[in-house]
Amino acid sequence: MKSLRASLHKAGIAASVLFVLAQLPAAWAGPITATFPVVNTNADGTVTMPSAIFPGDPLSFDLTGGNNGTGVGGLTLFIWTAQVPGLLQFQWSYTSCYPPNQQPTSDACDDPGFDWAGFQVGQIQTQLTDTDTAGVTASAKFTVSPSLTFGWYVGTADNLGEPGTLTVSDISFTPQSTGAPEPGTLLFCMTGIAAIAAAYRKYPR
Repeated sequence: MKSLRASLHKAGIAASVLFVLAQLPAAWAGPITATFPVVNTNADGTVTMPSAIFPGDPLSFDLTGGNNGTGVGGLTLFIWTAQVPGLLQFQWSYTSCYPPNQQPTSDACDDPGFDWAGFQVGQIQTQLTDTDTAGVTASAKFTVSPSLTFGWYVGTADNLGEPGTLTVSDISFTPQSTGAPEPGTLLFCMTGIAAIAAAYRKYPR
């Protein structure tokens, strides 16, 4: 039964992706799209989209890493795909306290260095931090090329203590091409991404 539910879930997500892409103009599939959002390697990480602290930003998210109690390392990756070349910019913050984005701040926090977060372009990872930023945000950017897989990740050294959570907001994409999408079309693409991510939260694998 569990295997059947997982198969139906994956089929439903794939159909959602195809539906979103089918609504976009044939000449432009959108600068960025979400694929199968969360990939866990010895981890039980999750994504919340939009972020709990940026509910009005449809592309914001909280990516929480693994904490499955195994005592060995793991990785949680949130995967996106570029459709056209361009520059992606975003704001980020990180916490090693759980639950994340709680006010007042949770007292359940892991020590620095046991969890970390960053972004990945192709197969190259760039670490942003392994220490709680105490709510302070910073900016980062990277370039992408067509069909390139990229994303953000949270790693853990031991899957113990508390998980790390990377919060990303204010994502902007500047295409390096002549055919830029109309704002309405871009918004529709963003809404589709958020809908797909929401489906993952509602029906976990």
